[in-house]
Amino acid sequence: MLTVSIKSLSPIAAKEWATKLIASINEHMRREDVGTSEARIAYLEGKLSETNIAGMQQVFYQLIESETRTVMLANAQPEYVFKTVDPAVAPQEKSEPKRALIVISAVMLGGMLGIFVVFIRAFIKSNKAEEKL
Repeated sequence: MLTVSIKSLSPIAAKEWATKLIASINEHMRREDVGTSEARIAYLEGKLSETNIAGMQQVFYQLIESETRTVMLANAQPEYVFKTVDPAVAPQEKSEPKRALIVISAVMLGGMLGIFVVFIRAFIKSNKAEEKL
């Protein structure tokens, strides 16, 4: 089981990208497997024409049949590698950024920084007052 998720500013674009990504991977793997199987079939047919031994010809025919079955299955299935259990959907709610958390953190950090600046200024003023005495 594999879950694919894409984050984007546009939920509709993220949905389309996820759908297209899975379709692209399926198509790429299908083309790769069909190409490999067709190359194997061509090689086996070449070897088949070279041999006159009936037993070896039978083995080559079985191997060619197996590779032909792979090509047929690859071309017959629309979802070759990844089978979609739950199709991509655009989210109803925002997931990120959590603006409330950012605002609260900024307010707290600003407050702490402000208090720190007040303490530093008070410390500097008290040192100057002691030096004058």
